[in-house]
Amino acid sequence: MILLGINSSGLPHFGNFISLIKPSIKKKKKRIFLADLHSLCKSSNFDFLLINKIIITATFISFFKKKIIFYQSNNKNILYFFWLISCFYNKNKIKYFHIVKNKIFISIGKICYPLLMVSDIFSNNNKYIFLGIDQIQHIELINKIIKKVNVYYKKYNKFNFIINNKILYSYDKKKMSKSLKNDIFIYSNYFKLLSFFNKFKFTFKKKKSLLNFFLNIIYNNKIINFFFKNNFYIFKKKISEIIYFIFYKKKLLFFYLLKNIDYIINIINNGNKYFNFINKFNFNFINKFINL
Repeated sequence: MILLGINSSGLPHFGNFISLIKPSIKKKKKRIFLADLHSLCKSSNFDFLLINKIIITATFISFFKKKIIFYQSNNKNILYFFWLISCFYNKNKIKYFHIVKNKIFISIGKICYPLLMVSDIFSNNNKYIFLGIDQIQHIELINKIIKKVNVYYKKYNKFNFIINNKILYSYDKKKMSKSLKNDIFIYSNYFKLLSFFNKFKFTFKKKKSLLNFFLNIIYNNKIINFFFKNNFYIFKKKISEIIYFIFYKKKLLFFYLLKNIDYIINIINNGNKYFNFINKFNFNFINKFINL
């Protein structure tokens, strides 16, 4: 079983598509884990986060249909286990966390982000964990903490991390990211797509070019020829049109789901029931302590 995780701090963008959704579409056994507690580190606007949760869930259902989808916040064992890790983890090791480097102000929540991530991985008990390239700095730390957990609680688990090294560069020649605000929603309309692509400047750097942006989403030899035979603005209009129609059917399903929230809630409830059932066996040592 493969675990796909995404937090709800923003809308799913094309960077999420090439790093998470596209590589896993053909994988049969997968669980989709919405890390909504992690998103609290980035925003305290609860209404905004709630709307994002619904939109992200609808987006993933439109791609993966009835796969197992569940929320981090609905599974109490994640928080119990996070607290147990916090109780034995040495505070002096925090200085090695990538997230605290060169930061003047940082919340306790952000400092604890890697510890909560370990709890997520341990709680889900998946053999394979799908991670984006931006999470590489956490893997060594996670493996060290997992070794300590195995010693402290005699839970001998081993996890395999699948790293997707695909990077999608945005118009500012930086990695597309919610935090950099250089992203665009997967199901944006034609005019928003064109407006976004108009921000790209012509460049000979293949990795950071608009042509490469498009080819990461869908590889097409005809569009390469079109790029070299037409001016840059016509090319932008063409790819806006193609991308719009590539996702058109999934977009229709997405909007249908938003009008049928009960259907989304039913899928989430079934996912949470499945997760809690699995956790009864995975976390007996925690439940014994809590039920004292």
